[in-house]
Amino acid sequence: MRIKVTLEQQPVDFIKRQPPQSRKRLREALQSVESGAAFPEALEDELEGFYKLKVGSFRLILQSATSRGGPVLRVIFAERRKVVYEMFSQILGLE
Repeated sequence: MRIKVTLEQQPVDFIKRQPPQSRKRLREALQSVESGAAFPEALEDELEGFYKLKVGSFRLILQSATSRGGPVLRVIFAERRKVVYEMFSQILGLE
């Protein structure tokens, strides 16, 4: 089953700022999710309900959504691994 993947503005801007090879890897990872070849891992504790997609040193945070056309995963945040969870928690107001 195909899963529609949509991106919020922050991940779009983040991906655009990356060098060409990194952009390609990020796009390929999202296409793998859409085709069903990959599925993001569920986050735990206060980030329950969100998912992470690992792409090398990058992390994409996704949220499940529903639509009439089937399952949708929204990419709501993207950043380098070492800062992504701290920044995302701050954005959600958990810290």
